[in-house]
Order: sequence, then C-alpha cells, then structure tokens
Amino acid sequence: MWMYATALKRSWECVRKNWVVSFAPIAYGAILAVIASLVAPLGIVGGLLFSLASQACVSSGLFLIKNLVDGNKADFNDFLNGFTVYIWELLFIAFIIWIPMRVLATVLMTVPNGALIYFLIKLVLYIVLNPVPELIYQTRTSGPELISASYHFIVENWLEWLLPNILLAAAGYFLLGLIEPLLFGLPGFLYLFIYSFIVGLGLTYFMTFRGFLFAELHATTRRSRLYRYRAQS
Repeated sequence: MWMYATALKRSWECVRKNWVVSFAPIAYGAILAVIASLVAPLGIVGGLLFSLASQACVSSGLFLIKNLVDGNKADFNDFLNGFTVYIWELLFIAFIIWIPMRVLATVLMTVPNGALIYFLIKLVLYIVLNPVPELIYQTRTSGPELISASYHFIVENWLEWLLPNILLAAAGYFLLGLIEPLLFGLPGFLYLFIYSFIVGLGLTYFMTFRGFLFAELHATTRRSRLYRYRAQS
C-alpha cells in the first residue's frame, strides 16, 4: 500500500502539471480517422498503412509518458518526435503475435469450444505481455527479449503489478459510467470533446501510474522493498 500510495501521488503531481497531455488521445483519434479515410480504397495495403499509423501513435503516447515519468514534463515537441521513437519495437511485437494468432484462430474454428480456447489464449497473452509498454520505454529492451523480459517480470511481480491495474481499470470504467449521464443533453461535438478529454485524462493518469509502479518493481525485489519501507518507518 505504501508503494501504491507513492506511485499514485507522483502520478497525480505529473498529470496536474501536464494536464494538456490529456488532449493527445484526441489528436491520435483525429489523425487515425483521417488516415483511415485516405487508405480505405487501398485494400490490404491500406490496412497495413493504417496499422503502421496506429503503432506510430502508440509510440508517441509512450514517449509522452516516458517524459512524464522521467522528468515530470512533456511538451508538443515530445508529441511530434515520439511517432518514430519506439515504432520498430511495437511493430515487432505486433508482427510476432499477429501471425501465430491468425493461424491459431483458423485452426480453432474447427475445434469444439475453439472460441473459448482462443479467448483463454488471448487472456494469457494479455497477462504475460502486460508490462511490455513499460519495458519498451524504460529499459529499451527490444526483439524477442521483450517477450522473455515481460514473462519474467510477471512471474516475479504478478500480484503487485496486476492487482492495482485491475482495480484502477475497474474504477475508471465505473467513473465513466457516472460521468456519461452528467453530459447528457450537450451538443454532440461538445459531448464528444469533453468525454474524450476525460478519457484522455484518466488514461494519462493510469499510464503514468503504471510507469512509476514499474520503475519501482523492476529495480527492486520484495525483500529490498520491505527493508526500505521498514527503514523509512
């Protein structure tokens, strides 16, 4: 609880000083909407170009979070420069997962309970690869090492990492359900803008919290964290 409280507090201070970063998801959505309309007639090639653009937006978002976690500040230049910083690591992960999952989906279509098996495999992958974003921008691990590093991190810190992630995600979903009725009746554009900003604010806080928590867990062991806590107390 001491570790979570520290990460939550530091995340709040970062988001409070850099609340403008919450507009980044709106910008990414607008960029991808424009690109989707441009590449739609290109078929498979268009789909590949859209996937490339999507990974570029994820790269930019991770670079913004990195700057918040490292220096508690991010600006428009970080937003622009981030589109290429982590794109190759993200493309590798997407590629190495996409092909086996496509083959697996085809095979399981003819197997009894294939849909359930496919869902369970996706769930396992989601758990095992959950800290990949933080590994990319905090350790610069790349290639196949990303998968093995993510697996080892989850094995060593599954409780400390997954529990707050689940709780914060559930809390965010619940809060969005409370906010939606408050925005009811607003003009469509204003409703979309405010709702997107709130989602962006929550996502920025969530990812910043993950960044601080990962930094703490990755650099320490349970024994060392306990010792440090007792020493400070």
